[in-house]
Amino acid sequence: MEIMREVMVQYFQHRLLEWFDENQRVFPWREDKASRYQQIVSEILLQRTKAEAVARYFPVFFAKYPDWDTLIHATLEELEEMMKPLGLYRHRARRLYKLGEALRRRQGQLPGNGDELRDSGFAGLYITNAFELFMLKKRRPLLDVNMSRLLKRYFAPGDFIDVRFDKELQELANDIVEVRRCKELNWAILDYAALVCMKKNPRCPDCVLNKYCKYYAMR
Repeated sequence: MEIMREVMVQYFQHRLLEWFDENQRVFPWREDKASRYQQIVSEILLQRTKAEAVARYFPVFFAKYPDWDTLIHATLEELEEMMKPLGLYRHRARRLYKLGEALRRRQGQLPGNGDELRDSGFAGLYITNAFELFMLKKRRPLLDVNMSRLLKRYFAPGDFIDVRFDKELQELANDIVEVRRCKELNWAILDYAALVCMKKNPRCPDCVLNKYCKYYAMR
């Protein structure tokens, strides 16, 4: 059983990276010139929002808040006003404001690890992983509902539960991204979930993973 799982993991990693090299979506926070600040803040903007909408708003937001220092000094009211075009503006503004508060308490010094970030009261699982991936260059999964859907379908179809409480899925996601191209594999999974393994009407016959996908085998 363990050997089969290892085969499935390696196939998943190889095929998705291969697919990504040909089909990746292009967004400003993925460009080589994007700063780590832009990458982590973009992840906050991306929560529960289509990537295309964030891409359109990217130049507007970062023209106003180009670096950590400008974000730290922003008021909650200013951030709420800035977030209105993206929707969920109060929620998003509070997230950014709490990040600024945490940095002010640390005299502008970024947390050195995920535990320090969680202790700030600012970040949940997704943002902590994103922070460690982009800021600290650690291998961490961008585990959201989209990655969860793809992993569950491929490895173990069944009922979905909140990823924050699904320890088995968290362990699987961490195993999956243990590759040299960790960042690219994360993006590949997110792109594949958006373009092929969608929530409704997934394109199973065209899927590059259907050789081992358990969801496909059940159809």
